[in-house]
Amino acid sequence: MGIDLDELERDALTELGNIGVGRATTAFSRMIGGPVEISVPMVSLVPGDRVSGLLRSALPGPLIAVTECLSGAFLGSAILLMPERSGLPLAAAALPPGVPKEDAAELVEEALAEVGNIVLNSCLSSMGNLLGVAIGTTLPQVVRGVGDGFLERCGVGLTAEAQAILFHVTFRTPPHDVEGTVVLALDAGSAAELKAAIGRYIGRVLA
Repeated sequence: MGIDLDELERDALTELGNIGVGRATTAFSRMIGGPVEISVPMVSLVPGDRVSGLLRSALPGPLIAVTECLSGAFLGSAILLMPERSGLPLAAAALPPGVPKEDAAELVEEALAEVGNIVLNSCLSSMGNLLGVAIGTTLPQVVRGVGDGFLERCGVGLTAEAQAILFHVTFRTPPHDVEGTVVLALDAGSAAELKAAIGRYIGRVLA
């Protein structure tokens, strides 16, 4: 079974998510050279066998994911997941102004990978620093699809022993709203290490 966090640990995880996603937003704003507004993320820690159902409810229909494999303190995947309809406006916000339409289509995948890389690594770097652990990542990959097979290709373990942290956020890059979820999918051993790291973080804060 997955790990269970008490109220204090869940509050700490929410705080880590808020700080991490906030710094990711700052990095994304610098990248596009304009304002980015973000909702306060809703944080859920769920067993892997509940991830598919929750994501289907939150993000129905075809999805786009920018996914990176984790190394270091935690093993698993970090994923920026969004509805397919959000992919083009998010990529358009990241492309330089004046890109011809015929070239823009070819640059969408590259732009999405860059946005995902900045968002995920800003978030992970912030969380790693606060937790006092090293978190490494691979190069980003863009994956499209639906259903359990798509999530497995993103590196999400769909068993009760696996664990996933869902940070549901909404980016607003005027004139578009881009909805998405940052998913940290961890194996059982990494989930236990995360709980221990959160405990050490709480100890330092309360000392």
